[in-house]
This record gives sequence, C-alpha cells and structure tokens, in this order.
Amino acid sequence: MKKVIRAIVIILCVWWGFSVLIAFFKVNLQNGELCEDEMTEYSEYTDHQRNWQFISTSERHCMSFQTQSQANAASRDHRFEVYSRLAQPSDPWKQLYREFSDRDEDVEFLVDSMRTIAINEGLSGIDLAELVVTFVQDIPYSFVITGDCDDWDKDGHPCVGNVRLGLYTPYEFLHTEMGDCDTRAVLIFAVLERLGFEPVIVISDEYAHAMIALNIPTSGDFITHKGKKYYFWETTAKGWMAGMLPPSYGNKDYWKIALANEL
Repeated sequence: MKKVIRAIVIILCVWWGFSVLIAFFKVNLQNGELCEDEMTEYSEYTDHQRNWQFISTSERHCMSFQTQSQANAASRDHRFEVYSRLAQPSDPWKQLYREFSDRDEDVEFLVDSMRTIAINEGLSGIDLAELVVTFVQDIPYSFVITGDCDDWDKDGHPCVGNVRLGLYTPYEFLHTEMGDCDTRAVLIFAVLERLGFEPVIVISDEYAHAMIALNIPTSGDFITHKGKKYYFWETTAKGWMAGMLPPSYGNKDYWKIALANEL
C-alpha cells in the first residue's frame, strides 16, 4: 500500500513539475523572452525571427518564417516587368501599388501566419489589424532610393540604392527586412485586404511620405473616402496607433488616397 501511495505521490510531483515547466515556457514565449530578433542569410533562403510588441496591451508576439532566394528573385523580376509595362505612366503609384499588392505568392504565407496567431490568441477586429501593423513598424527603417546611397543623407538608416521609383515589392521587403514608407504601406495593404479589412494607401507629395489609413472604429485623424472615415496609421516607426498623424506630417490637406481596396 505504501508503495502505491509513494508511486502516486511521485506521479503527481512529476506531473506538477511538467505543468510548471510548460507554463513557464508558454509565459516566456508570450513575453518574447524565448524569441529574439534574428535574420540569418543562406545561399538559397533566409531564416527570420521577429519579436514585436503590441502598443495597446504591451504584449509581445513572436513569429518565425523563411523566405527563399529564388522566390525573391522572381518577385524582383516581377517588379522589373511591371516597371517596363507601365513605362512612364502619368500616375504610377496607384498602378504600381495595385500590381505589387495583388501578387498572392508574395504575401500569402504572412497572411496565414497572422491569421494563425490571431486564432491562437483570440484576436479579432482592430487587434488583428494592430498585429499586422506593429509587425511592420518593428522592422527597422531603411531607405529605398532611386539614386546612389553614397550621395544620399541616410540620417543613420541603412539604404538600398538604384531601385527604380524607390519601391520594393512586399516579398523583397520581407526577404531583406529593408524598406521605407511606401514599401511598408504596400505590404500592409496587401495583408490587411486579404484579412478582410478596408485599407487605403495615402501619399503626400508635399511631405514625400506614404502610410496606411484604415476604416476601423477608432478616433483621431482621418481622411474621408466615399463617405467613410479612414484613420491614418504611421508605419515607419514603433508606437504609432491608428488615428495618430505625426505632427511633422500633420496637414491633412496635403494627403490624398493613392490606392483604395475596392479599386
């Protein structure tokens, strides 16, 4: 009888120990302590690990993914093909943004990953949108320019030079983790559109800037399109919530919609 009781006690202790260990790993993964920002490049692929923070709740999220060098080359070739086909368009941005955001193979894996995280963590609505935007905000800013980086005031940021119109495709951005304002906006637009949101890309010639605006129930600065409010969402730095238009870009008369999801 004593042996049976001892065995039961041992089993309970082992079970309790495993439960504590599993809970420890779950909590630490949720807090991001077991997930560091890493990017490891190989000849045929690149491994990515991203750890980013929600603005509204301070919770951390972790995601690992892999991009393929061959797929990146295919996306780059698509960019070249679009440029040649749309030679000297009068309004290039709407056409380019739409062409780049429509390429399913560039973003489907990220859409699936975001949807999986949302399901596992019970996210919906604006939380899912924040998951996507904060993921992009967390990736350090890089310039993508038409000229030579040696001739550009990079202000301490990395730079990719000699890129026509200064725009990367979504896959190129994810593969290199280098992108500026409109490159980021196109990626977010493509992902949010596939997740059922109503995003628009807004641009300003006066500010030489681009960002996302989103039709969601919130407050703050917005632009109106077809009777709906679309709230500005800065994507080039951490901490910006929907409806927070940076003061340096604060004149709403200088903003216009370059691409809307229904077009």
